[in-house]
Amino acid sequence: MTYRITAPTRALHFAQALGGYRPEDWQPQSGGFRWIQEGPGERIERSDGGVFRSVRFTLPARYRALPKSYAPFSPFSDGSVLIHSGQFHACLRAPCEGAAALPIDITATGKTIGVEARRFADRTRFISRDEGTNIFVGRLVPEDAEGFIAIIDPGLPPIARDHLKQSLPRAMETFARSYGALSFRPELYVSIDARPRKDGHVSTQGGTLPGQIFMHFDGENARQRVTAGAHFWLDWFFAHEAARLFQQDKIGKLAGDETATWIHEGGADAMAALVLARRGTEDRAYVGGRVRSAEADCAKGLASAPLDQATAAGNFDLHYQCGLLIWLAVDDSLRAGNGDGLHAVNKTLFALVKAGAPWDERAFIAAAQKNGAPEPLMQRIARLVHGGYGDPRDDVAALGKAALSTALRD
Repeated sequence: MTYRITAPTRALHFAQALGGYRPEDWQPQSGGFRWIQEGPGERIERSDGGVFRSVRFTLPARYRALPKSYAPFSPFSDGSVLIHSGQFHACLRAPCEGAAALPIDITATGKTIGVEARRFADRTRFISRDEGTNIFVGRLVPEDAEGFIAIIDPGLPPIARDHLKQSLPRAMETFARSYGALSFRPELYVSIDARPRKDGHVSTQGGTLPGQIFMHFDGENARQRVTAGAHFWLDWFFAHEAARLFQQDKIGKLAGDETATWIHEGGADAMAALVLARRGTEDRAYVGGRVRSAEADCAKGLASAPLDQATAAGNFDLHYQCGLLIWLAVDDSLRAGNGDGLHAVNKTLFALVKAGAPWDERAFIAAAQKNGAPEPLMQRIARLVHGGYGDPRDDVAALGKAALSTALRD
């Protein structure tokens, strides 16, 4: 991999340090370069402090679990690979926000390169923007599935392959009835690399980027982990990621705010919960278990710090757990008044953000209140988000009770 710069520079800056990933895996082919920590990010520079116009790295295309970030590479069992372009964005000056557009040239002789819903043979050039995109490099042929285009690893157990082809369309169809169809046909990438890692690490990661859903199973016994237990956790995952696609599509951009991640991630979990809970008794029981577990984890986590400090405290999962309870409690309160619950709040929130409002707590409160969310509930949510409680258990238990009520409703 080579970076070429149009004018001489003394450093390339990267917005996130990624837990030491680049200094460990990105090896400059010239010994005259070094990595330097730079606040939350890092930079590569010449050891003598001189200027340069290019730097070339040797790096393995292997999976690496990164803190609060998508892996740069997700290998497939046949040798194909999914590459997240966002991890290669760089800046010429600090501080670096990592959002500058990056022109990328890719050469992969004898392989297909899939990028931005297009396929190219051997080589292509495109511009990676904002959060980046996933680039497919390999020989697998996309499958034309119901409502989406899929590249599914042939190494995935057949039972899992068959199930996910049904699970994602069901979730998308359910959301489309409330929000209208997506304006695009999403891509689905599912990869698996079951080779044992030297460090013994195993991982499962999934997520969304514009127009894409992806999931990767990595490490020893990956195939067994895919099919372990019931299929409900896979259904939850795909419903959550389908919800994220609808969030992005209906507001016209990625939904994100580090201090209020509970709004989009917790909201997507709540949307997934409602999808599964309407499918049948066993699905509803699974959702009930997720809600009860979220209640216990939320109460434990908030005992240390309020929700708006969860990311800084290293407890990012609280955004999912507490956010799930918050959204389902709002849904329950509105349905008690014969409202459309969570979906009505979402539609109002989507419209506000699409019109220019930030995707933040203020917009969420405005959307909830406009649809009739009661003030005592909003005050309870505000306490848990910002603090002001002595012991969070009572407030969390009240949210949990309401969340169970709406999730287990027939």
